[in-house]
Amino acid sequence: MDLLLHAEDIHASYDHRRILKGVGLSLHRGEILGLIGTNGAGKTTLMGVLAGSHKHDLGQITLAGENYGPDSIAEAQACGVGLIPQNFRIDPGLTITEAIFRGTFQAGKSHGELRDQAAKLIREIGISMDPDAKVGTLIRAEQALVEVMRMVAEEAQLVIMDEVAASLPDHDVAVLHQVLRMLTRQGRAIIYITHRLDEVRSIAHRIAVMRDGKVHKTLEASQTDAEELAFLLLQQEPEKAARPTDPAAGDKALRIANLSVGDRVRNVTFTVAKGEIFGLVGTHRSGVHQVVEALAGLHPSTSGQIHLYGNQVEIRGVHDARRLKIGYSPDAADDYEYEASIADGLQHGAQAGNESLQDEISQLRGVADVVHRMRINTTNIQGAISTLSGGDRQKVQLARWMTTTCDVLILSHPSRGIDIGAKEIVYKMLTELSRTGVAIILLSSDLSEMVNWCHRIGVMRDGELVTIEANANTNEDVLVHHMLGVKFESAGAGARRVKN
Repeated sequence: MDLLLHAEDIHASYDHRRILKGVGLSLHRGEILGLIGTNGAGKTTLMGVLAGSHKHDLGQITLAGENYGPDSIAEAQACGVGLIPQNFRIDPGLTITEAIFRGTFQAGKSHGELRDQAAKLIREIGISMDPDAKVGTLIRAEQALVEVMRMVAEEAQLVIMDEVAASLPDHDVAVLHQVLRMLTRQGRAIIYITHRLDEVRSIAHRIAVMRDGKVHKTLEASQTDAEELAFLLLQQEPEKAARPTDPAAGDKALRIANLSVGDRVRNVTFTVAKGEIFGLVGTHRSGVHQVVEALAGLHPSTSGQIHLYGNQVEIRGVHDARRLKIGYSPDAADDYEYEASIADGLQHGAQAGNESLQDEISQLRGVADVVHRMRINTTNIQGAISTLSGGDRQKVQLARWMTTTCDVLILSHPSRGIDIGAKEIVYKMLTELSRTGVAIILLSSDLSEMVNWCHRIGVMRDGELVTIEANANTNEDVLVHHMLGVKFESAGAGARRVKN
């Protein structure tokens, strides 16, 4: 294979901390290299070096046989290197055509010419999209495909994808993988970062394992398995937690009856017990998010009833939900400033200036304990949240909500962007929280996670709740069947029981 990229002994620092400590990496044309590592291992810093947003201190990089060390993202793009970051955002007011060609060397062409090229790209990829549709009308998976097409329009020879599929369901990930394989057949190379170990095995040719600022080992994807990868990441066997197959024993904490939200959700009814972890799954247009946003007061219901501990309540806004002790952590939660300190970020609702010195010391001890338990990679809890890796920022956001005094807590994609070791900690914290009587509603596109964590799982499709599955009676394939209304065999799911 034709060598495209070679990096040797790369060192780089961030905020006066040495992050990369001698990285070595190679990539060939037509190859997908999976890159995995715990949060803070240096993956994002390495991608920043390759994509031109971060300068390395030492080491040598060659691209297509030439010395490579871009001073900016624009220079990296001109050299044929493109990055799709973990939390990419596209202006929702742009058309698909404008989004595909934004920032590329073709951006100055007439709209008609660009529209024709966009339509051709869409046909080549084999998906159904209107070049004139607004980005704001697209689901996350479709926006990811728009970003991939932007890489093609830039004529990127090396495409870096940083946790782009983190919150996508399996069937959307399958479409994305199909497009990536098409790009490799064109001779392009891809670095694919993910925390989903089964996924990286299914898409990558080789897998590089980063640990403590170095590439610890590179393996052939076909010659390894998720268990070996987890061991290499954690340096120990991951804990095997038992699925919560018994129903939650507590009284009903929440009951919604015939809940409707405009024309998006119709007559949804379910209950959640005290101490229960209740999962809700569905495609992006199933109505799942509208249900939880109604409970959180973001978009109130238009009909139906909501009961808390047997009492009917009205939730017409966020203030009502907070007064009723309903907490909600959404997908891309950014309700604090990244320049705030880690300590401030973990002290949800703390009233600055109202506590005694003893209270402040106690709070900081609690913060330090959470940082230790969730393996947040920092040497200074007073440091800015912006200095953390993307996964560690997600841990701060998650821990912030999990340490609040809520009676009902709604968590959307709580493990998005965090490593396998941190997922174990999150599950333990959720379990501990549920044992205090908190009713937890969990949303996630990782169905194996839902099966491993939830007592029951409700499945929504086309605005309706089509089934509620007890954990003991379900598996990933059964859930996807109900989500899509068709049979779908997931590559990594081990069938436990097939319903007739």
